[in-house]
Amino acid sequence: MNQLVRMSQVGEADAIAEPSASLRVPFAQSGAFVCKFIIGEPNDRAVCCGASVPDGKSWCAYHRRIVFEPARPGRLR
Repeated sequence: MNQLVRMSQVGEADAIAEPSASLRVPFAQSGAFVCKFIIGEPNDRAVCCGASVPDGKSWCAYHRRIVFEPARPGRLR
C-alpha cells in the first residue's frame, strides 16, 4: 500500500538519531519488539540493531527511513 508522504514529514525523518551500538545483538538471539535491521554482512553470525520497536514493526524508525524511500510527489509511472 502506497502512502502519501508530505515533504514536511521527510524533513522530520532527518532528526532521528542512530541507535546506540551497545543495543546490537546477534540476530539469532533477537526477540520480539527489537529492530531486526542487520548491521554488516548477512551471514550465520549476523548482528541486528536491537533498538526497541514499540509499534510492532520489523525496524526502528531510524532504519525504516533507510529501508523505505518516500514517494516523490509529482512523478507518475
